[in-house]
Amino acid sequence: MKSSTSTQDDNRSTSASGNRPFRRLGDAYHLNIANDKDLEAVLTLDEAHWVATTAPTNTINTDSVFLNLVDSDCDGRLRAEEVKDAIRFLLRYHKKPEDIRDGNLTLDIDAINPCDESGQQIRESANKVLARLSDNDKLIPLAQLRKIKNEVLDGGLDQAGIVLPEATTDKDIHGFINDLVKSVGGKQHPQGKHGADTETLNTFMDECQRFLTWRLEAGALNEEGPSKIWPLGTKTASLYPTFELLHKKFIQYFLLCDLKRINPELLASAMNTPEGNIASNLMDSEHAEAYLSNAPLAQLNDEGVLDLTGEMNPYFKKNIETFLSEIAQPLLSSAITHLDKHTFQSLLTMFNPYLDWLDRKPQVSVECVDFDTMARYVNDSKYRQQLELLIAESHRTAFVLENLKELERLLLYQGHLLGLVNSFVSFPHLYDPNSRALFEMGTLIMDGRHFTLAVTVNDRKRHIEVVKSSNIFMMYLELYGPGHTLEYEVAVPITSGNHGNIHLGKWGIFNDIHGRELHAQIVDIVENPISIGEAMIDPFVRLGRSFINRLEEFSSKAEQQLFKSGDGDKDKKKDGSSGGLLAGGGIAIAAIGSSFAFITETLAGLSLKVILIALGITAALIAIPAAIATYYRLSRRDLSTILEGSGWGLNARMRLTREQANTFTLRPPYHLEQETNPESPK
Repeated sequence: MKSSTSTQDDNRSTSASGNRPFRRLGDAYHLNIANDKDLEAVLTLDEAHWVATTAPTNTINTDSVFLNLVDSDCDGRLRAEEVKDAIRFLLRYHKKPEDIRDGNLTLDIDAINPCDESGQQIRESANKVLARLSDNDKLIPLAQLRKIKNEVLDGGLDQAGIVLPEATTDKDIHGFINDLVKSVGGKQHPQGKHGADTETLNTFMDECQRFLTWRLEAGALNEEGPSKIWPLGTKTASLYPTFELLHKKFIQYFLLCDLKRINPELLASAMNTPEGNIASNLMDSEHAEAYLSNAPLAQLNDEGVLDLTGEMNPYFKKNIETFLSEIAQPLLSSAITHLDKHTFQSLLTMFNPYLDWLDRKPQVSVECVDFDTMARYVNDSKYRQQLELLIAESHRTAFVLENLKELERLLLYQGHLLGLVNSFVSFPHLYDPNSRALFEMGTLIMDGRHFTLAVTVNDRKRHIEVVKSSNIFMMYLELYGPGHTLEYEVAVPITSGNHGNIHLGKWGIFNDIHGRELHAQIVDIVENPISIGEAMIDPFVRLGRSFINRLEEFSSKAEQQLFKSGDGDKDKKKDGSSGGLLAGGGIAIAAIGSSFAFITETLAGLSLKVILIALGITAALIAIPAAIATYYRLSRRDLSTILEGSGWGLNARMRLTREQANTFTLRPPYHLEQETNPESPK
């Protein structure tokens, strides 16, 4: 493999769009991309000459915020035009080419180009960041910028016009915003929370005002005594449901008393039910309960007077007791024990203002807010004023936050865009043993070897179908973190050496690019030739296995025949059976002996040299075709399919070079001198 900075003339070529330095790597031309001029050249380079034109973002190892910024349509895939837009942004607002280098995550404020309004806002934001850092330096580190950005985000004022409760440390205003959100719903924030904006503030205050005005018609909030609307004082609302429940029963009782007095026969006929049916129905609890709920409150009388302390329908007994002690006696007389139509009508008249007041109740959502708290919100202007100030501040803060994000974009593009473009438009790091491309995930340690090339697999079945044509031996591994949690899957090729002890279910460890050590288990394998040496030996290995299998098969059949013969001759004499067996064995031994004798006699007539030459020719006739076929397949090993299986769109085929093969799969040497040197550290 060649270094990514190589500029040898024999590696250069030109594209159809102009004279540009290209290198030939793995049977494909790759554009040299090392500085701002090279990035500018990418903008006019025909996309057909890009190595990749699209890729899933989850297969690229770089800063996640940076990836999301480049992925402008947020579809989880990078496109060529999105990469070009990122280059245009960087070249437009960055004017220090020497600072555009991979890994440079400190922005010099003098590098910002205030060429237009957006550039001026980025520069202004950078000045504010420097002032916040209280440093005389003109450099803005990414970590410090993100710390300031997170402080703005955590302040609850990062979205223009929306104020979250955490935007204030004032407990009263914090509660005010919480009540607003709880009652009228608030405005949804991009973070998923809900806050207050001008519209929801106006709605909340309007509903509070209308609801409070309606409530004050019944009397002052701190008054507990009776009023025209609340005849029972603050207990009216809780006691009226009892009165409403008995209302129809009182009317029923008085009507039935009138009917008894005017036409007792008609009443008796209406209430007459065959005794058998009554007994049968009342055995059912539901029928019994329904009967009592429909029955009169008490025994009917001609006077039409209900004795509230007398014998009462048990279904309504508790309600009558509450009515007497909590409603009738407080409103009529403490000595009252009976109720007639006239007295009942007086009670209805007393409750009519309350019913009219209930009918005027506004349909609002703020009823969940305590009345006293609601009164403070309406009467004390500080609540509305301070929230309006916070909403206005959110517009200013959000404007600053947007500038902070653009400043962060410029800084991230300065430090990461070259690396991304090199792992997208050109793939030099894939051919450099001392560096990694952004799609590489880490190193697998298994079977005494290091496997240094690994890519993310999103769909194993699809990946396998694509990789079958790559001529590369491929392992698929599931990676597990702490608690045996599946992290992700990777595809790892074996590019040199031999098959070794690789098999399904085998465990190893995987050191990913983030410094984590993960458990790795092989879950699938696509077999292809790995080396010419293994391919040349493989026919003889298979021949040996076949010979052993045949030998075992012959032994097994002979054993079965032996036992079969023994079972079938139980009725024969022992000596006769033994004789037959010995006779059969003798024939077999004679046949084998004849074969060996023939072979021995034939070989005896040949010299050792002829025998060795014959064996060599035979071995060559077997091994050489296998070697030629394997060499052809190995020379056509294609790395591009590994990425295409993971969802990349590639233009170029990337032939696996010999140096890559030895780099991607290697067996570390033993340092035996440390074992023999007593002074060497252990």
